[in-house]
Amino acid sequence: MEHTPYKTYQIWIKKGHRLFSYFQMMCEHAKNLYNTSNFYYRQVYTALTSNKPLHPLQEEVLQVIHTHIGRMNDIQLQAYQKRVAKEQMKPVDERKEVKANLFTKPTNEHPYINYAFLDCLFKVSKQSDYLSLPIQSSQHVMKTMFQNWKSFFASLSDYRKNPHKYKGKPRIPNYSSSKVKEVFFTNQDCVIKNDRYLKFPKTKEQLNIGKMARIKGKLKQVRVLPKYGQFVVEVVWECSLPEPTEKEPTHFMGIDLGIDNLATVVANTGMKPVLIKGKRIKSMNQYYNKQKAYYTSILCHGKSSNQGQHTSKKLERLHLNRHKQIKDLFHKASRHIVNLALQEQVDIIVIGQNKQWKQESNIGKRNNQQFCFIPHRLLIQMIEYKAIEHGIQVVITEESYTSKASFLDLDFLPTYEKEKTYSFSGKRIKRGLYKSAKGILMNADVNGAYNMIRKVVPNAFANGIEGLNGSQSVNVSTPLVLSVQ
Repeated sequence: MEHTPYKTYQIWIKKGHRLFSYFQMMCEHAKNLYNTSNFYYRQVYTALTSNKPLHPLQEEVLQVIHTHIGRMNDIQLQAYQKRVAKEQMKPVDERKEVKANLFTKPTNEHPYINYAFLDCLFKVSKQSDYLSLPIQSSQHVMKTMFQNWKSFFASLSDYRKNPHKYKGKPRIPNYSSSKVKEVFFTNQDCVIKNDRYLKFPKTKEQLNIGKMARIKGKLKQVRVLPKYGQFVVEVVWECSLPEPTEKEPTHFMGIDLGIDNLATVVANTGMKPVLIKGKRIKSMNQYYNKQKAYYTSILCHGKSSNQGQHTSKKLERLHLNRHKQIKDLFHKASRHIVNLALQEQVDIIVIGQNKQWKQESNIGKRNNQQFCFIPHRLLIQMIEYKAIEHGIQVVITEESYTSKASFLDLDFLPTYEKEKTYSFSGKRIKRGLYKSAKGILMNADVNGAYNMIRKVVPNAFANGIEGLNGSQSVNVSTPLVLSVQ
């Protein structure tokens, strides 16, 4: 299935910027609309699924629906008549059947309202939160809320069948407790002016985006995301990618993600393995965790965990600095990895990542903290979009037993199953060092990264490693080390 390629560019808006108050207001409206939509859904659902007498809020919402449903159906009939008239103008063999799609009030047997129902109700009743944003922005906020309810019902259904998978019964979606919520603008509401400025709806102020306005592509969407006391304006462009080649892929790269070695990069092309060190990120996380614990202890001094203030300007600044530092390091690391792939003419990059690998991590308190606080998924996304720009495919695979199996002995690589045990030719004799059945020592992460390729392409090493004349041990014993600063 083909997907449309997009590029996203970010602009950070700090306090003092002339558009800061505008974004603050729009994001507050988005939060209010989300909570209002959720309020209507919750009141209808709880009123019609409970045997208790209705309380005033439930009665109020049901009365609003009763008052406006006639007008809502009038609008539906008018739209139906227009569609019928349009079909009548077509030849008989090309006409399609048209339905009226009238609304019905929710009942005890069907205690739900759908997106179209609530959207029409807010339009007819001229709901103030709905009208405070451009219509398509309001609709996006409402669709997000309905998606949360859909996920809730799916989880509830699964919980009834498999309660052991959950720590507790899923609860209905709650209201947003933050002061602001992200808002989305379409390319009908945001337009480029004078090849330099981005025009937003409901304001005369414009955002200077410089050379970004002259990017070859089509503006698709603008997202405004509240982050760390600031706003991130994400400008999304539809762009073109190189045509995929039809040749059979022969060159593969494997990446094993970790802590001390942020990424171990190998390939079947004869390239010497590369270790991208992660100690810089470990150091940043250690400082971040120490400072966060210190500031949080001051805020919560003498109070329980659910009382008092939970954030401050210093904490927000701490979060923001760490976020920017990690993004900078990850951009440098991902660019180096993709450049290596281009240099080696790699067709497919294989990256290992297990589901729930951080939730189920059990490697000790200190190692858990170091591993779980490194946002590996962000690094994967950066590698992915940079590689796709050059026509390189990226495959994410589960990595069970890649560290235990011996690459040099081509051990079988099973998928993890509970209560099943396997034995392998080699073993890890100490941290960072793996010994094969023939006694060859190699870097343990390099062994895992090569096995990552074999997980996806079992015959990738059928003829050994390209250019090494079968002497694979030369390639895995002394990897190159790269420190990203």
